[in-house]
Amino acid sequence: MTSATPVEGVVALLSEAGYRPLLVPLSIAGLSFDLPAALVGESPSPDLILVADTAFDTEQKILRKVEGVARALDVTRSKRPLTTILVGPKPSATTLDAMTKVCRVLPVGVTELGATTALLENWLAVLLPLKLPEPTGDTAESLGSIVNRSADLDQNIVGLVAFADQGADGIQQHLHELLNTAIEVEIEPEEDVDIGLELSQGASE
Repeated sequence: MTSATPVEGVVALLSEAGYRPLLVPLSIAGLSFDLPAALVGESPSPDLILVADTAFDTEQKILRKVEGVARALDVTRSKRPLTTILVGPKPSATTLDAMTKVCRVLPVGVTELGATTALLENWLAVLLPLKLPEPTGDTAESLGSIVNRSADLDQNIVGLVAFADQGADGIQQHLHELLNTAIEVEIEPEEDVDIGLELSQGASE
């Protein structure tokens, strides 16, 4: 998927992830902030997200707007985390450092019209829900095998009570046997290799 502008691409991706676009200019505590876009999330990601484009606004103006929004949130005692997404040319280190003192900053590195969804997902991964791979039959079988072996081992450990009359040494010996058996099951037998023979063959070559 591509969008007409980088800002629209960011807004489209975040909207699909559950963030709600806000009307701009953004109004907070009676103050108005002119930004290309703004979004707000819900729990567990209640961020107020500002989207700015350094290709159409100077980094100093963007910094003043971000700092103004941060102060307005403080005045209203808002608990929402503030995140600023920067599209376009990356600002100077000095500007980024000043901005990170009042919010989280995510430069997405979009300098051309349009950006693929995969690129934006990588840049904005911290704001997006975690995508887990679909479980396969092999995964389910492996998990079931682990659970079964764990249950068997637990049952055998409970059975150690029967060796209580042999004292601590007897119980310890049987516990070691159980653990060794469980470990040996996990290790597949390998073909016997004569290391000495291999070394001698290598030397003769």
